[in-house]
Amino acid sequence: MTENEPQTVHVGGSVEQAMAKQIKLDLGAMLKEAWQGAARFDRGLIAPFLMLVGITMILGVVMVELMEHLGWTLHDLQGQTLLQLILTVMLAPALVGLQLIALQQVVGLRPPMQMLWHWYRVGPVLSLTALMSLAIVNIGMMLFIVPGLFLQIALTPVLMLVADKGMSPFTAIKISVLVCVRYFVGFLLCQLLSILAVLVSAVTLGIASLWLVPLLMRFQAILYRELFGVRLKLATGNSQAMFNA
Repeated sequence: MTENEPQTVHVGGSVEQAMAKQIKLDLGAMLKEAWQGAARFDRGLIAPFLMLVGITMILGVVMVELMEHLGWTLHDLQGQTLLQLILTVMLAPALVGLQLIALQQVVGLRPPMQMLWHWYRVGPVLSLTALMSLAIVNIGMMLFIVPGLFLQIALTPVLMLVADKGMSPFTAIKISVLVCVRYFVGFLLCQLLSILAVLVSAVTLGIASLWLVPLLMRFQAILYRELFGVRLKLATGNSQAMFNA
């Protein structure tokens, strides 16, 4: 091996271990690790998060105006569904970009904010995955509410599996659901943190989101790291690793 040839380092678990339920999660330690990062006013996550929120709002306003010209309004279910589908398609790559920025942080890297747009290079696959996940959850909600809620929790890491592991949408959905069955408490805690972030942020006019959103994103990234693992390439003599997604 030459001096500058990168070495591969694996951090956390693996898909095979997670499927075999060979990983033991310490949720208390994981939550503590997530909070330690979020409590420092994590600009590395806050900046791309705020940018994504701003872009979502701008796109929402533009799409509502266009829909009204075409005879659609948000006062009916069809208009709301159409807007949700459009935003899902357009923003899925940016959402997974934010998730993987958090993942890079919890393995010790400092990703640039431009990583928010990195995954538009495989945007169609990620948008398709997001649409499939949304459809599955909605079908579950319409048939029976409980299965719909479970699927909403279970499909949290689907986009990350497609982007990071190169899985097909069908494979990512299947593995995400099966792993959730085995580690449901960890997935449920992710969902509870999400609900907490929304409720407390609403009460505090969004101020609490500056800490709660990084807490949520970091915990989700830590859970992904512990269950599915992360591969890093380390160059000799270089203190900064390269993310291998």
